[in-house]
Amino acid sequence: MVQQKLVKTFQKEIESGTIVEDGQIPTFRDLSRRYSCSVTTVKRMVDDLARLGLLRVIRGRGTFVTGQEEGAAQGRSQQIGAIVLDDQFLDTLERCKEDFLSQGWMFSVYRSTPDAQSPERERNFLQKAQDLAFSAIIIEASPIAPVNTDFFRRMRSDGMKVIHLSPYIDDMSAECAFLPDFRSAGLLAAVKAALAGYRNITFFPAESRAPFSRLVDEGIRQIADEISLAVLEHAPATRDPETIRAFLKNMPGRTAVVCLDSEMGSGAIRCAREIGMEIRKDFGVVSIMESPKDRSSHSFMTFDFERIIRDALNFAIDRNRSPFEAVCRYYPAHFCDLNTL
Repeated sequence: MVQQKLVKTFQKEIESGTIVEDGQIPTFRDLSRRYSCSVTTVKRMVDDLARLGLLRVIRGRGTFVTGQEEGAAQGRSQQIGAIVLDDQFLDTLERCKEDFLSQGWMFSVYRSTPDAQSPERERNFLQKAQDLAFSAIIIEASPIAPVNTDFFRRMRSDGMKVIHLSPYIDDMSAECAFLPDFRSAGLLAAVKAALAGYRNITFFPAESRAPFSRLVDEGIRQIADEISLAVLEHAPATRDPETIRAFLKNMPGRTAVVCLDSEMGSGAIRCAREIGMEIRKDFGVVSIMESPKDRSSHSFMTFDFERIIRDALNFAIDRNRSPFEAVCRYYPAHFCDLNTL
Protein backbone atom coordinates (compact mmCIF):
# COMPACT_ATOMS: atom_id res chain seq x y z
CA MET A 1 0.00 0.00 0.00
CA VAL A 2 2.88 2.39 0.89
CA GLN A 3 4.60 1.45 -2.37
CA GLN A 4 1.45 2.25 -4.39
CA LYS A 5 1.07 5.62 -2.66
CA LEU A 6 4.72 6.42 -3.38
CA VAL A 7 4.34 5.50 -7.05
CA LYS A 8 1.28 7.77 -7.35
CA THR A 9 3.14 10.68 -5.73
CA PHE A 10 6.11 10.08 -8.01
CA GLN A 11 3.86 9.90 -11.10
CA LYS A 12 2.02 13.14 -10.20
CA GLU A 13 5.33 14.99 -9.78
CA ILE A 14 6.53 13.70 -13.14
CA GLU A 15 3.30 14.73 -14.91
CA SER A 16 3.30 18.18 -13.31
CA GLY A 17 6.94 18.71 -14.29
CA THR A 18 7.96 19.34 -10.67
CA ILE A 19 10.98 17.04 -10.77
CA VAL A 20 11.63 17.01 -14.53
CA GLU A 21 14.40 19.04 -16.16
CA ASP A 22 14.76 18.94 -19.95
CA GLY A 23 12.64 15.80 -19.92
CA GLN A 24 14.92 13.98 -17.49
CA ILE A 25 14.09 12.84 -13.95
CA PRO A 26 16.67 13.06 -11.10
CA THR A 27 19.10 10.24 -10.33
CA PHE A 28 17.92 7.27 -8.29
CA ARG A 29 20.04 8.47 -5.34
CA ASP A 30 18.49 11.95 -5.45
CA LEU A 31 15.00 10.44 -5.60
CA SER A 32 15.72 8.11 -2.68
CA ARG A 33 16.65 11.16 -0.57
CA ARG A 34 13.59 13.08 -1.79
CA TYR A 35 11.17 10.31 -0.84
CA SER A 36 13.12 8.94 2.16
CA CYS A 37 13.26 5.45 0.69
CA SER A 38 15.89 3.06 -0.63
CA VAL A 39 17.48 3.23 -4.08
CA THR A 40 16.00 -0.24 -4.68
CA THR A 41 12.49 1.13 -4.08
CA VAL A 42 13.16 3.99 -6.51
CA LYS A 43 14.39 1.56 -9.17
CA ARG A 44 11.26 -0.53 -8.71
CA MET A 45 9.08 2.60 -9.19
CA VAL A 46 10.95 3.61 -12.34
CA ASP A 47 10.70 0.07 -13.74
CA ASP A 48 6.92 0.05 -13.11
CA LEU A 49 6.42 3.38 -14.89
CA ALA A 50 8.73 2.37 -17.73
CA ARG A 51 6.61 -0.76 -18.27
CA LEU A 52 3.54 1.49 -18.47
CA GLY A 53 5.36 3.61 -21.05
CA LEU A 54 5.55 6.80 -18.96
CA LEU A 55 9.35 6.72 -18.63
CA ARG A 56 12.11 5.67 -20.97
CA VAL A 57 15.56 4.60 -19.77
CA ILE A 58 18.32 5.55 -22.22
CA ARG A 59 21.56 3.73 -21.50
CA GLY A 60 24.40 6.11 -20.64
CA ARG A 61 22.12 9.18 -20.51
CA GLY A 62 19.52 8.61 -17.79
CA THR A 63 15.78 8.26 -17.42
CA PHE A 64 13.43 10.52 -19.39
CA VAL A 65 9.72 11.22 -19.53
CA THR A 66 8.52 9.49 -22.69
CA GLY A 67 8.23 11.94 -25.54
CA GLN A 68 10.40 14.53 -23.78
CA GLU A 69 13.77 13.00 -24.64
CA GLU A 70 16.03 15.46 -26.46
CA GLY A 71 14.86 15.68 -30.05
CA ALA A 72 11.65 13.68 -29.50
CA ALA A 73 9.31 16.56 -30.31
CA GLN A 74 11.43 17.65 -33.27
CA GLY A 75 11.25 14.11 -34.65
CA ARG A 76 7.48 14.29 -35.01
CA SER A 77 5.80 15.69 -38.09
CA GLN A 78 3.34 18.58 -37.86
CA GLN A 79 0.60 16.17 -38.76
CA ILE A 80 -2.54 15.45 -36.72
CA GLY A 81 -4.64 12.39 -37.43
CA ALA A 82 -8.33 12.11 -36.61
CA ILE A 83 -10.72 9.18 -36.43
CA VAL A 84 -14.20 10.65 -36.02
CA LEU A 85 -17.74 9.50 -36.66
CA ASP A 86 -19.94 11.07 -39.29
CA ASP A 87 -21.46 13.54 -36.82
CA GLN A 88 -20.93 16.88 -35.09
CA PHE A 89 -17.25 16.23 -34.37
CA LEU A 90 -16.50 15.77 -38.06
CA ASP A 91 -18.39 18.93 -39.04
CA THR A 92 -16.73 20.90 -36.24
CA LEU A 93 -13.25 19.63 -37.15
CA GLU A 94 -13.76 20.81 -40.72
CA ARG A 95 -14.68 24.29 -39.44
CA CYS A 96 -11.69 24.49 -37.05
CA LYS A 97 -8.97 23.07 -39.31
CA GLU A 98 -8.26 26.33 -41.12
CA ASP A 99 -6.96 28.06 -37.98
CA PHE A 100 -4.51 25.25 -37.33
CA LEU A 101 -3.50 24.91 -40.99
CA SER A 102 -2.41 28.55 -40.84
CA GLN A 103 -0.04 27.55 -38.01
CA GLY A 104 1.57 24.88 -40.18
CA TRP A 105 -0.41 21.84 -38.99
CA MET A 106 -1.74 19.28 -41.48
CA PHE A 107 -4.63 16.88 -40.95
CA SER A 108 -5.41 13.34 -42.02
CA VAL A 109 -9.01 12.37 -41.23
CA TYR A 110 -10.48 8.87 -41.17
CA ARG A 111 -14.26 9.12 -41.37
CA SER A 112 -16.14 6.34 -39.63
CA THR A 113 -19.75 5.57 -38.71
CA PRO A 114 -21.15 3.82 -35.60
CA ASP A 115 -22.06 0.68 -37.56
CA ALA A 116 -18.61 0.54 -39.21
CA GLN A 117 -16.50 0.96 -36.08
CA SER A 118 -13.87 -1.73 -35.99
CA PRO A 119 -10.79 -2.14 -33.76
CA GLU A 120 -8.92 -3.69 -36.71
CA ARG A 121 -9.59 -0.82 -39.13
CA GLU A 122 -8.83 1.65 -36.37
CA ARG A 123 -5.48 -0.06 -35.72
CA ASN A 124 -4.56 0.04 -39.41
CA PHE A 125 -4.99 3.82 -39.48
CA LEU A 126 -3.12 4.21 -36.19
CA GLN A 127 -0.23 2.10 -37.48
CA LYS A 128 0.08 4.30 -40.56
CA ALA A 129 -0.01 7.42 -38.36
CA GLN A 130 2.74 5.92 -36.21
CA ASP A 131 4.85 5.06 -39.28
CA LEU A 132 4.52 8.67 -40.50
CA ALA A 133 5.45 10.11 -37.07
CA PHE A 134 2.23 12.03 -36.53
CA SER A 135 2.34 14.35 -33.53
CA ALA A 136 -1.14 13.44 -32.34
CA ILE A 137 -4.32 11.52 -33.00
CA ILE A 138 -7.73 12.76 -31.92
CA ILE A 139 -10.13 9.87 -31.87
CA GLU A 140 -13.61 8.59 -31.17
CA ALA A 141 -12.18 5.16 -30.43
CA SER A 142 -14.11 1.99 -31.16
CA PRO A 143 -15.70 0.59 -27.97
CA ILE A 144 -15.94 -2.85 -29.60
CA ALA A 145 -13.77 -5.53 -27.99
CA PRO A 146 -10.89 -6.03 -28.19
CA VAL A 147 -10.24 -2.32 -27.74
CA ASN A 148 -6.87 -0.79 -28.68
CA THR A 149 -5.73 0.42 -25.24
CA ASP A 150 -2.34 -1.32 -25.47
CA PHE A 151 -1.75 0.11 -28.94
CA PHE A 152 -2.61 3.60 -27.69
CA ARG A 153 -0.06 3.13 -24.89
CA ARG A 154 2.64 2.10 -27.37
CA MET A 155 1.92 5.17 -29.49
CA ARG A 156 2.23 7.41 -26.45
CA SER A 157 5.49 5.65 -25.56
CA ASP A 158 6.79 6.71 -28.98
CA GLY A 159 5.91 10.33 -28.22
CA MET A 160 2.56 10.60 -30.04
CA LYS A 161 -0.43 12.10 -28.23
CA VAL A 162 -3.64 10.08 -28.29
CA ILE A 163 -6.58 12.34 -27.45
CA HIS A 164 -10.03 10.83 -26.95
CA LEU A 165 -13.31 12.56 -27.82
CA SER A 166 -15.61 9.81 -26.51
CA PRO A 167 -15.29 7.23 -23.71
CA TYR A 168 -14.39 3.88 -25.24
CA ILE A 169 -13.78 2.12 -21.90
CA ASP A 170 -15.52 2.58 -18.55
CA ASP A 171 -12.51 4.05 -16.75
CA MET A 172 -10.96 6.92 -18.72
CA SER A 173 -8.96 8.34 -15.78
CA ALA A 174 -5.57 7.28 -17.21
CA GLU A 175 -6.35 8.63 -20.69
CA CYS A 176 -6.07 12.05 -22.32
CA ALA A 177 -9.69 12.90 -23.07
CA PHE A 178 -11.95 15.85 -23.87
CA LEU A 179 -15.41 14.37 -23.42
CA PRO A 180 -19.07 15.30 -23.74
CA ASP A 181 -20.57 14.66 -20.30
CA PHE A 182 -23.10 11.97 -21.18
CA ARG A 183 -24.01 11.38 -17.55
CA SER A 184 -25.04 15.03 -17.23
CA ALA A 185 -27.08 14.64 -20.44
CA GLY A 186 -29.09 11.78 -18.92
CA LEU A 187 -29.54 13.70 -15.69
CA LEU A 188 -30.69 16.84 -17.50
CA ALA A 189 -33.17 14.85 -19.63
CA ALA A 190 -34.70 13.43 -16.45
CA VAL A 191 -34.97 16.86 -14.82
CA LYS A 192 -36.63 18.35 -17.91
CA ALA A 193 -39.09 15.44 -17.99
CA ALA A 194 -40.02 15.93 -14.32
CA LEU A 195 -40.48 19.68 -14.80
CA ALA A 196 -42.82 18.95 -17.72
CA GLY A 197 -44.99 16.80 -15.45
CA TYR A 198 -44.03 13.28 -16.53
CA ARG A 199 -44.28 10.54 -13.92
CA ASN A 200 -42.18 7.86 -15.63
CA ILE A 201 -39.03 7.77 -17.70
CA THR A 202 -37.37 5.14 -19.88
CA PHE A 203 -34.19 5.02 -21.95
CA PHE A 204 -34.02 3.55 -25.48
CA PRO A 205 -30.27 2.76 -25.94
CA ALA A 206 -30.61 1.36 -29.50
CA GLU A 207 -28.04 -1.39 -30.08
CA SER A 208 -25.28 0.52 -28.34
CA ARG A 209 -23.38 -1.12 -25.51
CA ALA A 210 -20.77 1.63 -25.55
CA PRO A 211 -19.73 3.30 -22.28
CA PHE A 212 -21.40 6.59 -23.23
CA SER A 213 -24.78 4.79 -23.48
CA ARG A 214 -24.33 3.39 -19.97
CA LEU A 215 -23.39 6.86 -18.73
CA VAL A 216 -26.69 8.29 -20.02
CA ASP A 217 -28.58 5.56 -18.17
CA GLU A 218 -26.58 6.22 -15.00
CA GLY A 219 -27.38 9.94 -15.19
CA ILE A 220 -31.12 9.23 -15.46
CA ARG A 221 -31.08 6.81 -12.54
CA GLN A 222 -28.89 9.10 -10.42
CA ILE A 223 -31.60 11.75 -10.20
CA ALA A 224 -34.88 9.87 -10.89
CA ASP A 225 -35.77 9.01 -7.28
CA GLU A 226 -35.06 12.53 -6.06
CA ILE A 227 -37.47 14.07 -8.59
CA SER A 228 -40.19 11.40 -8.25
CA LEU A 229 -39.69 9.72 -11.63
CA ALA A 230 -40.22 5.98 -11.95
CA VAL A 231 -37.67 4.34 -14.24
CA LEU A 232 -39.24 1.77 -16.57
CA GLU A 233 -37.05 -1.26 -17.21
CA HIS A 234 -36.64 -3.47 -20.30
CA ALA A 235 -36.83 -0.65 -22.86
CA PRO A 236 -36.07 -1.69 -26.46
CA ALA A 237 -32.35 -1.97 -27.16
CA THR A 238 -33.11 -2.10 -30.87
CA ARG A 239 -34.40 0.03 -33.72
CA ASP A 240 -36.88 -2.65 -34.78
CA PRO A 241 -40.30 -0.92 -35.21
CA GLU A 242 -42.32 -3.96 -34.14
CA THR A 243 -40.42 -4.25 -30.85
CA ILE A 244 -40.76 -0.50 -30.21
CA ARG A 245 -44.51 -0.52 -30.94
CA ALA A 246 -45.03 -3.47 -28.57
CA PHE A 247 -43.22 -1.62 -25.77
CA LEU A 248 -45.10 1.64 -26.37
CA LYS A 249 -48.50 -0.13 -26.29
CA ASN A 250 -47.85 -1.39 -22.76
CA MET A 251 -46.09 1.75 -21.53
CA PRO A 252 -47.97 3.66 -18.80
CA GLY A 253 -49.25 7.15 -19.58
CA ARG A 254 -47.18 10.27 -18.91
CA THR A 255 -43.88 8.58 -19.71
CA ALA A 256 -40.85 10.45 -21.06
CA VAL A 257 -38.86 8.44 -23.60
CA VAL A 258 -35.15 9.25 -23.74
CA CYS A 259 -33.54 8.01 -26.97
CA LEU A 260 -29.83 7.59 -27.63
CA ASP A 261 -30.00 9.59 -30.87
CA SER A 262 -32.52 11.58 -32.90
CA GLU A 263 -32.83 8.84 -35.52
CA MET A 264 -34.18 6.50 -32.86
CA GLY A 265 -36.28 9.32 -31.40
CA SER A 266 -37.96 9.95 -34.75
CA GLY A 267 -38.51 6.20 -35.13
CA ALA A 268 -40.19 6.06 -31.71
CA ILE A 269 -42.47 8.97 -32.68
CA ARG A 270 -43.47 7.25 -35.93
CA CYS A 271 -44.22 3.99 -34.09
CA ALA A 272 -46.30 5.83 -31.48
CA ARG A 273 -48.38 7.60 -34.12
CA GLU A 274 -49.03 4.30 -35.89
CA ILE A 275 -50.73 2.98 -32.74
CA GLY A 276 -52.66 6.19 -32.09
CA MET A 277 -50.47 7.82 -29.44
CA GLU A 278 -49.99 11.58 -29.35
CA ILE A 279 -46.73 13.27 -28.48
CA ARG A 280 -46.87 15.39 -25.30
CA LYS A 281 -50.36 14.10 -24.52
CA ASP A 282 -49.53 10.40 -24.10
CA PHE A 283 -45.76 10.50 -23.98
CA GLY A 284 -42.74 12.77 -24.49
CA VAL A 285 -39.51 12.32 -26.41
CA VAL A 286 -36.00 13.72 -26.01
CA SER A 287 -32.83 12.44 -27.71
CA ILE A 288 -29.29 12.59 -26.36
CA MET A 289 -27.51 13.11 -29.68
CA GLU A 290 -28.57 14.57 -32.98
CA SER A 291 -27.97 12.00 -35.72
CA PRO A 292 -26.51 13.12 -39.07
CA LYS A 293 -29.09 10.86 -40.77
CA ASP A 294 -31.96 12.55 -38.95
CA ARG A 295 -31.63 16.23 -38.08
CA SER A 296 -33.84 16.42 -35.05
CA SER A 297 -37.46 17.44 -35.23
CA HIS A 298 -37.83 16.81 -31.50
CA SER A 299 -36.09 17.96 -28.32
CA PHE A 300 -32.48 16.86 -27.91
CA MET A 301 -29.28 17.43 -25.94
CA THR A 302 -26.22 19.10 -27.41
CA PHE A 303 -22.65 19.93 -26.35
CA ASP A 304 -20.18 22.67 -27.18
CA PHE A 305 -18.45 20.62 -29.88
CA GLU A 306 -16.33 23.52 -31.11
CA ARG A 307 -14.89 24.11 -27.66
CA ILE A 308 -14.15 20.38 -27.28
CA ILE A 309 -12.36 20.18 -30.65
CA ARG A 310 -10.39 23.40 -30.13
CA ASP A 311 -9.28 22.35 -26.63
CA ALA A 312 -8.21 18.95 -27.96
CA LEU A 313 -6.29 20.48 -30.89
CA ASN A 314 -4.58 23.06 -28.67
CA PHE A 315 -3.42 20.22 -26.43
CA ALA A 316 -2.24 18.31 -29.52
CA ILE A 317 0.02 21.12 -30.77
CA ASP A 318 1.43 22.10 -27.35
CA ARG A 319 4.97 20.73 -27.31
CA ASN A 320 5.15 21.24 -23.53
CA ARG A 321 2.39 18.71 -22.82
CA SER A 322 3.45 15.09 -22.34
CA PRO A 323 1.76 12.30 -24.34
CA PHE A 324 1.28 10.55 -21.00
CA GLU A 325 -0.43 13.46 -19.28
CA ALA A 326 -3.76 12.20 -17.91
CA VAL A 327 -6.33 14.87 -18.78
CA CYS A 328 -10.04 14.12 -18.42
CA ARG A 329 -12.08 17.22 -19.18
CA TYR A 330 -15.87 16.99 -19.34
CA TYR A 331 -18.22 19.37 -21.15
CA PRO A 332 -21.82 19.75 -19.92
CA ALA A 333 -24.95 19.03 -21.94
CA HIS A 334 -27.42 21.73 -23.04
CA PHE A 335 -31.11 21.19 -23.73
CA CYS A 336 -32.57 22.14 -27.13
CA ASP A 337 -36.32 22.43 -26.60
CA LEU A 338 -38.40 21.58 -29.70
CA ASN A 339 -41.60 21.18 -27.69
CA THR A 340 -41.75 17.39 -27.49
CA LEU A 341 -41.49 17.05 -23.71
